Amino acid sequence: MKEKLSDIIYNAILKDIVTGVYTSRDFISEAQIAAKYGVSKAPVKEAMHILASEGFLVSYPKRGYMINVYTVEEINKIQEVRRVLEELAVRKAIALASDEELSALRFYRKENELQYRPGETINTKFHMGIAKLAGNSFLEETLYPLLLKASVYNITGKPDVENFDHIVDAMLARDADQAVKCLIDDICFM
Repeated sequence: MKEKLSDIIYNAILKDIVTGVYTSRDFISEAQIAAKYGVSKAPVKEAMHILASEGFLVSYPKRGYMINVYTVEEINKIQEVRRVLEELAVRKAIALASDEELSALRFYRKENELQYRPGETINTKFHMGIAKLAGNSFLEETLYPLLLKASVYNITGKPDVENFDHIVDAMLARDADQAVKCLIDDICFM
C-alpha cells in the first residue's frame, strides 16, 4: 500500500524535530514546509495538525507552528510514565518471548545494520523492541511518542549499550526484578 503524502511529510517534520534541525521555539509554517518539500499545503496541514495533537508542535493560528518546549518538570513526568509502561513491557516480554527473541534485542551490537524510523535512535529502537515483545500494540503506541519526546531533549546522551546488555541478560535469566532495576537505571531524569 502506498504511503499517504501527509504521512511522508509528518515523518519528515518529526525527524527534523527529533534530530535538531528545528529546535525549541522555532516557528514553521505550512507554506514553508510545503515549499521545502514541493507539495501542496493540504498534506502539510494534516501532518502539522497531527504533530500538534501529539505535543510536538504548538499551533498559533495565522502565524504557524512553534516547536514545543517541555519544561524539566514535564520531561520528568514523561520519564515517570515511561518507567511504568516499560516495567510492564519488560515483565510481559519475559513471560511471552523466547530466548531467541530476547537475544535479538542485542541488535545495537550491529549498529551498521540498523534501519531507523524517522527520528528514531538506538535507545528508542531498543526500548520499542522490548515493548514489541510484550505483545500489546496499545503499549507500543503509547510508549513510542514518549520515547521521541524524551529523545528531543537528549537526556540520555549516548545510549548505554552496556546497560542494555544487563537488561537483556536479566530478561534471559527470566529475572524480572533485576531487569526492571536495570531498566530504571537506564531511564534518566533531568
